[in-house]
Amino acid sequence: MTRDLGEFCARFVAPLLGGGTVHVTAPVRPADFRAMSGELATLRTSEVAALRLQRAQQLVAEPDLHDPGAEELALWVALYNLLVLDHPDRGRVWARQATWRRVESAARYWLLFSRPEGFSAALANHAAVGAFLELSRRDQILSGAEGELRFVGQEIPRRRLRWTVPGALSVREETLNWWSAAHVAEVSALQQDVLWASPVTCLLRPLSAPPGYSPLEGAGFLRHRAFARAVCHAWASSRHWIEIGGTVLGSLLFSLTGRPLSGPTPTAAGAQTAGARPMLALPAPVDSAGPEDVAALVGALIHVHFLRVLELGARLGVAPTSRDRPVQMFLALPLLLPALGEVLGSPIGGPASLGFDAQVERRWIEYIDHLGELIPRSVVENLLATLVPRVVKAET
Repeated sequence: MTRDLGEFCARFVAPLLGGGTVHVTAPVRPADFRAMSGELATLRTSEVAALRLQRAQQLVAEPDLHDPGAEELALWVALYNLLVLDHPDRGRVWARQATWRRVESAARYWLLFSRPEGFSAALANHAAVGAFLELSRRDQILSGAEGELRFVGQEIPRRRLRWTVPGALSVREETLNWWSAAHVAEVSALQQDVLWASPVTCLLRPLSAPPGYSPLEGAGFLRHRAFARAVCHAWASSRHWIEIGGTVLGSLLFSLTGRPLSGPTPTAAGAQTAGARPMLALPAPVDSAGPEDVAALVGALIHVHFLRVLELGARLGVAPTSRDRPVQMFLALPLLLPALGEVLGSPIGGPASLGFDAQVERRWIEYIDHLGELIPRSVVENLLATLVPRVVKAET
């Protein structure tokens, strides 16, 4: 029986985007996908259209979202099939291993097909992927004299409690983040493909980006002022803001030069694989990236410094982590403003109507002086030789 798009959206897409319980049954087949693709026009005025708009508005006040197309549907069905592959009852289903390999292969194809072209599609993809990363799983755990038994994402069957002696067993619940929990091998591999399908998500959460990702993949989106503001605040509001800055800048320089930075590189938080992967991403195919894209990323990173100064929290966390090379380079960025100012401007420059009073200006100057004392001159000279020409090339 071919799956109905309306039912699929009601049971999975709408609760995913809006918050609620997603329902997972049989996997979506290629035939189901083709049938649902023919019904996409019905979503223009649906609950799903409103919910994806609301998710996008969490980043951009007035997002210009196109109607859902086949690429976005491919992302939805791929995310759904990841949950099917990871379902605790999968082993009880009568199906050959070849069937599950086809489900995995189809999910990988759909994730590749759903990679966005343009900011509107990337924002729509983040609406789904961002929500997917927030999914929770509620487990029930049965404890007794013989140990514990965990029911993954399910309630304990009543038959297990029916004939027990009162007080002999206890039940408790645990709520876990689904994304960071342990998964079957197929799902763990597909998680990287999910992130590749959402460059906006990777830009907002660079510590979670997959190996090989470069921030230049989404740098062009920073030309949208409202989105650039959202990214800067996301980075600056994290307690790992220095690690984020080192990760983004280290990945940027690696993408531009192809050379790894010397010195230790911290590992990504929550890495699941043995020998946790370094935060520094490998070069990605970014042949189309120009000085404007590099400037957008560098400007955003410098603005993170300024936001931290505004909140009086910058100097507190700088010194303990300043031995790491990528972090040192991130911390050195405000020291490059004399060379980059004509292109990037200054956080406190411009007319007085911007509202930055003398106290803010004094704190910013004190912060730069503090960085000048903290960062080795060799780090600044390295950036002047390698990074600055990538930004001012168009002006020379």
